[in-house]
Amino acid sequence: MKIVFIVNPRAGTGSKARIEDLIGRHIDKSAVAYDIKHTQAPGHATELAAEAVRHHADCAVAVGGDGTMNETASALINTQTALGIIPLGSGNGLARHLGIPLNTAKAIQRLNQPTQKTIDSCTLNGRPFFCVAGTGFDAYIGLKFGEQKTRGFQTYVKTTLTEFFSYKPSHYKITLNGRTFESEAFLVSFANAGQYGNNAYISPEADIADGLVDVCLMRPFPSPMAVPLGVQLFGKTLHLSPYLKVMPAKTVIVERPEAAPVHIDGEPMMMEARLEVGIRPASLRVFV
Repeated sequence: MKIVFIVNPRAGTGSKARIEDLIGRHIDKSAVAYDIKHTQAPGHATELAAEAVRHHADCAVAVGGDGTMNETASALINTQTALGIIPLGSGNGLARHLGIPLNTAKAIQRLNQPTQKTIDSCTLNGRPFFCVAGTGFDAYIGLKFGEQKTRGFQTYVKTTLTEFFSYKPSHYKITLNGRTFESEAFLVSFANAGQYGNNAYISPEADIADGLVDVCLMRPFPSPMAVPLGVQLFGKTLHLSPYLKVMPAKTVIVERPEAAPVHIDGEPMMMEARLEVGIRPASLRVFV
């Protein structure tokens, strides 16, 4: 079996030398021929994964966070090369959804005798995502979080608490499967998998291989409900809240008043007012 490890040296707390040492110690060299590549800049993981496809690698392994995963997987859609993940990020949403160990040594060992699964992939205005994308409060927080000097879950929570009381919900025109309605919303998420990361489940019943995306609309809520909703978010029960509506769909168009932030697998960016979600059923092989 041929595996290419695509290492983001900026991800995680360990050095890339330690990662190489762990790969060398835990990969079964009698069964696996492997190479290790390091990313040099944003987007480089996609180039390295495309190169792995051209060389008929069985698996390209994203060694990093959700951003590294997204870049790597983007080059593997509808190819024979599977995605592997060694999760080193702060969220690790897709890895958690797929049951890939967060322990680095165990994640490497799983690659020696992997189980292959085929999952859906999605796009937001043409940009691939594999876990969750969206607009509204979570995208706004992602943008603010990216401006912070420190990373990690504590910084994310602090940013969320700081911005919560000043955030204003927006008005959305939403078309699902050809039917249109309008609504005020605190956020609108598009869930291919069930969670953002860190076991924060926006759509606990999402099926990553059903050919649908779960459109999760959270309507504005009284500020005292923030803590109970947060408990539900991490308790896998948010879909039971009267403030959240989950709508599985095959076609999705969301129109906002103006260009605004979105997030794609945790990466924030600005995007035009009209958002269109595309779904590519059974388009990505993964080693789990």
